[in-house]
Amino acid sequence: MKLKFPEKINRIVCKLNGLSNKFNLRFKHTTNVILIMFGIFTFLYFTFVSISWKRFDIFNFLVSLTGILIIILSFKIEPIITLLKKWPKTLQYLLKVFFVCIILSFVIFMPLILFNMRNTSKAGADYVIVLGCQVAGEYASLPLLSRGYAAIRYLNKNPETNVVLTGGQGPGENITEAESLRRLLLENKIDKKRIFLEDKSKNTMENFIFSDKLYNLSDKNVIIVTSDYHIFRALSIARKLKYKNVYGLPSRSQRSILPAFLLREYVTVMYYKITGRI
Repeated sequence: MKLKFPEKINRIVCKLNGLSNKFNLRFKHTTNVILIMFGIFTFLYFTFVSISWKRFDIFNFLVSLTGILIIILSFKIEPIITLLKKWPKTLQYLLKVFFVCIILSFVIFMPLILFNMRNTSKAGADYVIVLGCQVAGEYASLPLLSRGYAAIRYLNKNPETNVVLTGGQGPGENITEAESLRRLLLENKIDKKRIFLEDKSKNTMENFIFSDKLYNLSDKNVIIVTSDYHIFRALSIARKLKYKNVYGLPSRSQRSILPAFLLREYVTVMYYKITGRI
């Protein structure tokens, strides 16, 4: 018996609804699996980074906790969505704007951070500024050693260039970061007459402010030596502080923990941007 036209339409609609429901179930299942895997990876990776650094770090700790939170929330995704839909429209709108801003800022600034990881230095600079980094007791950390050796290679190729070593003394450091770098350069036959110290600063901005006050660097041709992921922020800060001719010389970071450095750097860049430091 032939079906009437409306009955055919109804059957087609029912089949489409069934397919839509199956797709929605699979999509939800796939989303949950992806969230769980992402949460597990985030927790394990940043735990690994913390262990490799051999010191407690609040940023790594918070990101590891975020991984655990993502795993927990993946099992409660539907109730959370239902709850969010009950929020006032204004709050829902603000939440969407917040996440859109995060995504846009990441899309804009992360390529800038990555692009500036390349070498932009020029030969014959007046000064090299080496930015300080963690010292364990009296021993330079791997990032600080990497920065020091990058400076040594440049100074050997440019014998007329002087160097300003920066960095004060923080918790767990028996000597200043500048002194740790000075010892490294002297061990590698850099003439002590070419070495100048700035040993009071506690952060990147102070590195530049104190160095300029001591040695009048803002009008000089300056090479900034720092970790590759840090070049963009360092150059931005220097230019904000009226350094006129600055170039970056990146030191290579450990590739196994570079993603952690990049995420931290993105967060720091956004903080500096919001507070007007760059």
